[in-house]
Amino acid sequence: MAKEHKEPFVITEEIIANATSYLPLADKRAMVAVVAKNCLEAVDITLDEIAQATAIPLPQLHKEKCGAKQLYLMYQFLTEYLHIDFPNDFGDDEYDYYAGSHIFNQLERFKSKDTEIKNKVFDILYDFKELKKMLDTEIFNLKESLNDGVERISSSISLLSTPENVKALNDLLQKTIGEVEGKQKELAEKRAATKKTTPKATEKKG
Repeated sequence: MAKEHKEPFVITEEIIANATSYLPLADKRAMVAVVAKNCLEAVDITLDEIAQATAIPLPQLHKEKCGAKQLYLMYQFLTEYLHIDFPNDFGDDEYDYYAGSHIFNQLERFKSKDTEIKNKVFDILYDFKELKKMLDTEIFNLKESLNDGVERISSSISLLSTPENVKALNDLLQKTIGEVEGKQKELAEKRAATKKTTPKATEKKG
């Protein structure tokens, strides 16, 4: 079923005049701290048999979630700078509508207008660029921290050293030892049985 056609969103001089051209640094920090976490996801990997057998939640690698950053940035730009309200969720359809209306190109074209409008557009776009840089940095730093080898090993050791996890690993070890001993005993019994049933070689007649 084809989507209902909507006319492109048009940025007017009135929208620009009422827009916010600067977000305080504290607001930017608060936003990127939350958004950066939502832009990362755990990498779906098979960890190892110990984690599966003991149900110990060993730390996972993380990667950036494709498209999440663009979605959050568009939402922040529309709500915090242009003051457009969204009573419902802001998802892919909403993003496509505004991105498909090329709102940033529309703003760029206002740079040829009168001085007041032009200066306001420059200020908006510059401040939004700073917000994007802060988010990129926060995502990178958070991902590096989560994926850092030393920290992951340290976290693993901390997890494995709790009494519950030590017991789980010990139980697994005892189970493995028991299985090995059982296999060795079974093999020894088979060898003994084979020796009993094998006829002795007869001497060659002269």
